[in-house]
Amino acid sequence: MEVTLGLLALLIVFGIPGTIIGILIHLRRLGRRLKDVERRLAILTAGPADGAPVARTDTGPASPPLRTPDAILPTPPVEPAAKDSPWPAVARPERERPGPVDRLFAWMAVNWFYVVAAASLALAGIFLVQYGAERGLLPPSVRVLSAAIFGAALIGAGEWIRRRWGDGEDVATAYLPSVLSGAGVVTLFAAILGARHLYELIGQGTALIGMAFVALGAVVLGWFHGPVLVAVGLIGGAVAPFVVGGDRGSDLRPLNGYFLVLTLAGLAVDAVRRWQGRWVSILALTLGFGASALLVTGAPETTLAHLLACAAMALAALALPIGRSVPDHEAPTVTEAVIRRRPLPVTTLIAFGAVAVASALAVLGTSDSFWPAVAVLALLFGAVALWAAPAEGVQDAAVLPVVGLIASVALWPAPPGDAAVTLVLMVGAAMSAAALLRSLRTAATLRLGWSLGTVLIAPATGLALHLSWQAPFLVGAYAWSLHALAVATGLTLAAGVWAARDGEDRLRPSLAALVAFTLIAYALAQIAGEAALTAAVATMAALAVWMARRFRLPLLDWFVILAAPFTVWRLTADPGIAWHVDGPLPPALLSLGTSVAGFALAWMWLRRRGAATLVAVAETAALSAGGYALTVLLWRGLRAAGWETGHLNLGLTATIWLSLMWAQLELRHRGGGLPWLRSALAALFALFAALALAGAVFLGPLFNDSTSFFRSFVQGWPIMNSLIPAYLLPAAILHAAGWQQRRVHGPGQPGRNLTIAGTALGAFWAVLAIRHFWRGAGEMVWWYGISDPELTSYTVALLMLGGVLFYQGVAKRSDTWRRAGTAVLALTMLKVFLIDVWSLGGLMRVGALFALAAALLGLAWLYRWASGAGASGAVPSAGPD
Repeated sequence: MEVTLGLLALLIVFGIPGTIIGILIHLRRLGRRLKDVERRLAILTAGPADGAPVARTDTGPASPPLRTPDAILPTPPVEPAAKDSPWPAVARPERERPGPVDRLFAWMAVNWFYVVAAASLALAGIFLVQYGAERGLLPPSVRVLSAAIFGAALIGAGEWIRRRWGDGEDVATAYLPSVLSGAGVVTLFAAILGARHLYELIGQGTALIGMAFVALGAVVLGWFHGPVLVAVGLIGGAVAPFVVGGDRGSDLRPLNGYFLVLTLAGLAVDAVRRWQGRWVSILALTLGFGASALLVTGAPETTLAHLLACAAMALAALALPIGRSVPDHEAPTVTEAVIRRRPLPVTTLIAFGAVAVASALAVLGTSDSFWPAVAVLALLFGAVALWAAPAEGVQDAAVLPVVGLIASVALWPAPPGDAAVTLVLMVGAAMSAAALLRSLRTAATLRLGWSLGTVLIAPATGLALHLSWQAPFLVGAYAWSLHALAVATGLTLAAGVWAARDGEDRLRPSLAALVAFTLIAYALAQIAGEAALTAAVATMAALAVWMARRFRLPLLDWFVILAAPFTVWRLTADPGIAWHVDGPLPPALLSLGTSVAGFALAWMWLRRRGAATLVAVAETAALSAGGYALTVLLWRGLRAAGWETGHLNLGLTATIWLSLMWAQLELRHRGGGLPWLRSALAALFALFAALALAGAVFLGPLFNDSTSFFRSFVQGWPIMNSLIPAYLLPAAILHAAGWQQRRVHGPGQPGRNLTIAGTALGAFWAVLAIRHFWRGAGEMVWWYGISDPELTSYTVALLMLGGVLFYQGVAKRSDTWRRAGTAVLALTMLKVFLIDVWSLGGLMRVGALFALAAALLGLAWLYRWASGAGASGAVPSAGPD
């Protein structure tokens, strides 16, 4: 029974393809006759032109063509016929040409039976090998030999049909030789894989050599047959290892080499034939990358071979599609083409895509084989930077391995070993060195792009190591600072090389020097104390400006823009306000003094060169640091005098944040760059200040006494007490900022709002000062009530404030000031008649009424006197606010 089933299987395997071949050959004559009829019908439909006689043509023995994707799609209009042509030209409507995917499906819709036939024949050969293994029929060597004979027979039949009737699109046997030969190639692949993985008749090396020869044979056949054979061979060769299978525990690593050979074969034949759309190259790379990735998913032990094979595929994609030993893709780059919406050669897209896929697979492979994956990324970068140096069109592909290296560090933990951090940083430094060599080329090179790569790859790698692997803790702070200084030294050398080559163009040396300065500051941050780091950065800001002028390195000036926010961060956040107020005095003085001096020197030197943006940054940084230093020193002095209370601390904190807010507003108006960022920072600092002032108000002496949880006592003497730094000082900052905004930048919302806020806070201070004068520190809380002298003092204070505002309006001829004074006087009048008259008694009541009357009469006289000073006694005209 087993023998009968085996013979039946062989009959099916050989009989069905033979029957199909016989039927197709038998239909050949019918095809010829049908084609002749179609041509004659077309001639009769078109008719003769200009009375010319209808000419008879002998079409000969031809058959109707099997339509290809291009044949079944609309074609461009036909040019008008020549004058001596007896037939008119028939123009077809012009349409947009479908894409390659649409053409593929259209071709399969017409020729699907070839696809099915190819798959059937290929599976027949594969199952022929498996059947013998499953049933135990025939010795293993005979089983493999029968499959090989079957594959060779299919190839021979296909070649015989091609030589006898051809494989062109205009014959009845179109695609048939390719289908048969392709199925034979797949069967030979299956035979070799079965001999190795099913029966272990041959070794891995022999199997790989055999599959390489089969692949090369497929390339040779593809040269004669066309892309269909190559496609069938590629797909079948990629699928065969997964269909054949193998014994558990067998070494699968050489299969990656097999997939590489298969990919190289497809790229090589397409490089010679250059079929339309280069879809064979795309198919070969897709199958190669995909099959190797699928294999490593199920067999992680093949990761190393997988990474090496993918790297080789990417390198082959750079050279083979264009047929060059050294890639020389023309511009534009992929990035430029995407931005400008320009077409790109498909060979450039193939190279870029292969590098992208190989880099992504390397990142995924770092989880199992970190160092081989990193080596592959470095190899890909070096290939694009150096080997493919003439290829201007693919130079932006160098970004992909760099991103892959940083992603590998960010996504996966550090591998074991004390030298892991150093080695990864060395890889980044090697990439920077390769970028430096590429930047020195004068042709086919984006100089700025490769220069940025030179100065940024190694520092970016170091930053990733710091953030992801906590490099300072792994190798030690001192050792890690030496790593940063080593990178800075390399960038200094790069600056020297560029300076010698670029002559008067100082852009690239300045760029390298700027990043080197930043790395030096970073290295100091790892080993210096809190004060030393702040002092070093501020001092380096001034030194950078001096060196920029001395050595003509203009970009070094921009270190000020990097140092200013870092210094503000050091002053306010880390180590922050608390350290500067509570910490040891000498380090605090060093931090404060160098912050002010460094940016002040930078400001003075920059003013001589007229760099408006940099001058604004340096000036506001110096003023901010100066205001911060004065506030901290005042704070420390008050604490030394024993003045330490909640509202005092909150008010001084608000003063610091208000000073920083003012600096950001000035930077925004004076062109400090990034206006949206300046506005956001100003708003953030204003929010911090508002929170501190709200705490100073509601946690202050007006709402807290000795029985409250937040005890806040006024310290000092009447008027000269802790209320001044807590409330009057931030009110003065608000007034000064508002006045500066209006004076320099004109009337506007920021200046007006700052003035209103400062006035309100100053009025609150006046209320507290008067209350402390009459009630003392022990009875400041509001529920103790208001005494007659205190109530009268508020009336006098309001009268004085209204008078000052009214006088300012008259003196400045401003309606705004006059109206403000009138409003305060109206409020005072209401207070007198609604509160004082009913609350005060005796002479206090009389004094309040007399003071109100005297003030109103005096202001009326002042107004009329000022009006009489105008021409013909005219009322003064409204002036600017």
